[in-house]
Amino acid sequence: QPFIQRLLFTCKYSFHLQRLLSSAAMEDIITAPEAEMYINSLQMIPLKDIGSQKWLQQHEMIEKLNIQAHVNAALQTDEFVKEAFVSLDKIGVLIYDLILMEVWRTNVQPKLEKLGYAAKSTMTPYMVQYHEATTINLVEALMFHQDACEAADDHALDLVDYCHRWMQYLNSRTDEMVQHEYELETKPTAGFADMSAPEQLEYQTRSLPLQIATRAVAIGRYLTDHITTLPLSCMTRILNTHDWPSAFVKLASDSPWQRHVSGKSQKLKDIGEWEDVEPHDQLTITKNEAQVWLALYNLLMEPECRKKYEFNSYNKEHILKLRGFLNEVVIDQIPVLAELRRSLEELSLMEPPAPETALVLEQLPEIRSHLMKVNDGKFDAIAAHQMKKVFDASAAVMRKQAASLAATYNVDTLESLFPETPKCAVCGADATNRCSRCKNEWYCRRQCQVEHWPKHKSVCNILAAQPATSTAQQQ
Repeated sequence: QPFIQRLLFTCKYSFHLQRLLSSAAMEDIITAPEAEMYINSLQMIPLKDIGSQKWLQQHEMIEKLNIQAHVNAALQTDEFVKEAFVSLDKIGVLIYDLILMEVWRTNVQPKLEKLGYAAKSTMTPYMVQYHEATTINLVEALMFHQDACEAADDHALDLVDYCHRWMQYLNSRTDEMVQHEYELETKPTAGFADMSAPEQLEYQTRSLPLQIATRAVAIGRYLTDHITTLPLSCMTRILNTHDWPSAFVKLASDSPWQRHVSGKSQKLKDIGEWEDVEPHDQLTITKNEAQVWLALYNLLMEPECRKKYEFNSYNKEHILKLRGFLNEVVIDQIPVLAELRRSLEELSLMEPPAPETALVLEQLPEIRSHLMKVNDGKFDAIAAHQMKKVFDASAAVMRKQAASLAATYNVDTLESLFPETPKCAVCGADATNRCSRCKNEWYCRRQCQVEHWPKHKSVCNILAAQPATSTAQQQ
């Protein structure tokens, strides 16, 4: 469990790595030839093999590719990860991986929870759930580029549907869900060891859905940036099948990145943390909110979208609600929205033109329907198989997994990404002393370190032995 607590700290980079990197602090994680080798070996793994050794190896490769892609973007160096994904035609594998994890999360995970899959350890359950966050963060880094969107080809339809389902999640969040998340966040970390296994896992994964959904919105915005280069069916699906203009209006008017809890107003900042917001800063637009406004601008101002969007009385009225949010403070922050405001004023005074009609053979997304078809009636058996082979592993297997993950999440490399002060593993206070043996846990004082040693000892042995093991393997 101490390893998981440390892992939670190092894993956070995935949601705000690009913001925190500096050229003075980071070097390449992998080389261009290594990236090409990793990408070329990526496979579409079957649902039943999630959590297996083969799956874990692929997870480690995707994790390293994710880090490197953001390092390249942040340092504005040669983006060889993106280039390799495009040239090797492997973006479709990542999109498949996203939808595979979604199918697992909605159909297999509930059955595993009933079987007590986190009873022995929450490490593997957490890593399986975290994999979707890793993959979507990599996809976000790639889809910023037009050539990556084009390389997705017909798989872009599946990505559109996947992002839409996460937008539906954001638009359906209730006050009760928000309050529950806040209560989990404010639980003292010192009480982690006293929680039951399901409570520990819920605590560890408390922010994953919102963070994954936020990345899905960003990908949605990038798809709208390059909408004219996507397959024609993508534009039809975005505009009329899913009505993204209305979905994004809902995100703009009822921002899921703002909340009011315990008498405080908070916003989810770019670094993935909720921060209190003073009244005079309420209209300051965060990066997450800006993605929504830019997507709306693309959907409502792009000439091809205007030709094909099917206006009706409902969505017209819904879209015109945006006028109430487009004040001078907002436009000062995103000047192009002045054009959108003028267009909305024109729309309010006239009937929108009828969309262009033409006979089009619409393509349909295939990945999710294929996965549901081939695994229909097998979800109970898959859960039982994974419970036996993955989540009920022996102590030796779990130690091997922990050592492998420790190599992936290299402490010295990842700590350069965080400006925040480490926290004591025992009491949660600001810490200045680190375990000299494994360099994994922090403590505020000697007494806390001594108190924690009986729990930390087994993990310390694994992590301290890991570099020697890696060196021996290389030799």
